[in-house]
Amino acid sequence: MNIENLLRETLADMAEEQVPPPPAGFLRHRPARRRGVALAAAATVVALAAGGTIAVRALSPEAPETPEVPVAVPPEPTRAVTVKEGWRAALLFGDLSRVTGEPATSFARAAEDGRALGLPPYAKGRLEGFAHPGAYRFAESATPTEILAAMVARFRETADKLGLASRRAPLDVVIVASLVQAESPTEADMPKVARVIHNRLDRGMRLQLDSTVLYGMGKDGVDVTVEDLKRRSPYNTYRHEGLPPGPISNPGEAALKAALHPAAGPWLYYVATGPKRGTLEFATSAKEYAKLVERAAG
Repeated sequence: MNIENLLRETLADMAEEQVPPPPAGFLRHRPARRRGVALAAAATVVALAAGGTIAVRALSPEAPETPEVPVAVPPEPTRAVTVKEGWRAALLFGDLSRVTGEPATSFARAAEDGRALGLPPYAKGRLEGFAHPGAYRFAESATPTEILAAMVARFRETADKLGLASRRAPLDVVIVASLVQAESPTEADMPKVARVIHNRLDRGMRLQLDSTVLYGMGKDGVDVTVEDLKRRSPYNTYRHEGLPPGPISNPGEAALKAALHPAAGPWLYYVATGPKRGTLEFATSAKEYAKLVERAAG
């Protein structure tokens, strides 16, 4: 008898064991012994076939798999970045370059893709005004686009909380907030500064803000010259009526709140007074304003 026939008979015997015996002979049936014989025979067939042409799987259950041991992956190093309220985009790019080692031009290029940054539609593709101030922590592998997008995402969270998108002209609100941020020495001054801006706009008066002139020139500081005021920049609010064409800084939440909810009052002017010009005083007429200017110069 060849190996194939032996294997067939052995497996046939095993199959016949599965059929239960008639009730009358149940007590005389000894399946365990026959099953052991059949298994032994099957094992013999397997052993005989090991070197032949028949491949038979082992009849014993497979060994349990070794459980996988989780491997702890160390967290990726991170960098901390703080965006200060009132920073311009150009200043922000320079600071991000210092922290990350990426060229400032890489951030400037990333800022040009408003869709990738997630800018709201009313931003008109421009980052200035929408890189929200605050403390951030980024993975060292974060790209300039990912870093700036996180700041835009935080702006959108704040804007949603304040209901900014429901306003008739949300971009104008951000522009006013940027002016308030640039012009206010303290957070307490912001609602009154916002009221002066709104009152002047309502009366058709030019805003005449030094901060917009300096922004249009790409200059920092607080002082402007007579020659600066003659420049034809669209940001020169001494020459042009209404708001400048876009935000001049990245305002914080307090400035956005002030732009949305200015204080009640008739003020049309304010002057920085005090030893370090860090105190604002407000006036409702040109005469009062002249007196404040005289006091600030004294």
